[in-house]
Amino acid sequence: MGKIILITRQGAFKRAERIKREYEAIYGIELGLERDFVPLDGVVPTQAELSEGKLLVVIQEIKHGYDAPIIVIPYEGRYYLIDGHHRAFALKKLGFERVEAILLKPMREFMPGIVKTAKKEGLKRLEDVKIVRD
Repeated sequence: MGKIILITRQGAFKRAERIKREYEAIYGIELGLERDFVPLDGVVPTQAELSEGKLLVVIQEIKHGYDAPIIVIPYEGRYYLIDGHHRAFALKKLGFERVEAILLKPMREFMPGIVKTAKKEGLKRLEDVKIVRD
């Protein structure tokens, strides 16, 4: 496994801006960006597997103050994870109840594609994600 580079706090905000522009172009919908703390129990993963090696690094970094927020899109009372699966899972494992998140808030009702992805993968909560050896 190569060197693991974690996104910085500033990098997460830049990534959120880029994802916002991409979603607006793809879905033809305006999105607002908001920062908030959301319950980890309300976070829905959209990828089925995580790297064990990266997860261990993220856990150690969080213990030493790593604080890049995750990026989510709210839909029907849940927060669908766009970016930050390892961070969210690590915080949950460390016993945190909430996570700092950048929310992409649609200005009108629509179903993001990642909602379908999560359903197809059978993902409803962080505990549904498999940790795989690298």
